[in-house]
Amino acid sequence: MIFSKWFPKHGFKSLLFFAAGLILGGGSVFLAAFFYGRAELIREEPCTLPYELAVKLLPERASALGWSVRSVPCGLPPAVPGKRISVFEICSRQYATAILSPEESRKTASILPCKVAIYERDSRVWISRLNGELVSRLLGGQFRWIFRRNILPEQSIMFSDLLCGKRSSR
Repeated sequence: MIFSKWFPKHGFKSLLFFAAGLILGGGSVFLAAFFYGRAELIREEPCTLPYELAVKLLPERASALGWSVRSVPCGLPPAVPGKRISVFEICSRQYATAILSPEESRKTASILPCKVAIYERDSRVWISRLNGELVSRLLGGQFRWIFRRNILPEQSIMFSDLLCGKRSSR
């Protein structure tokens, strides 16, 4: 047995403490990653511009970088002053083609195109979107490489001056 030399010196009780510590440590890491990932999966940041200007400026900036932009009205609540919401799908054919070209990466098509919501809440304008950095880390491979090298820098340009603190690449 592997532990035959270890048992006489340290005993079964020490082995139990080690195993319990290993299980508790692994469980703690899992729970921390679960709650962190859950809280960080969707980025929500305050917008520095009024709603009308933000809704006008984001599609213009995305189009200027060669991205296609489409408004997504399906299922949205009716526009009420102070509670308006606009959702956009932004997509780059160039990057989508590169990501989806390998047959095994076609499953990532379910999160393409990227969606961005601009909405009003608590007398402020907010922008929410999928945390591309976190998703690219989780998926890895070609997806991560294209996201980090191309998509995130271009999205940083799209969101510059829209977000407080200009943390748009996170």
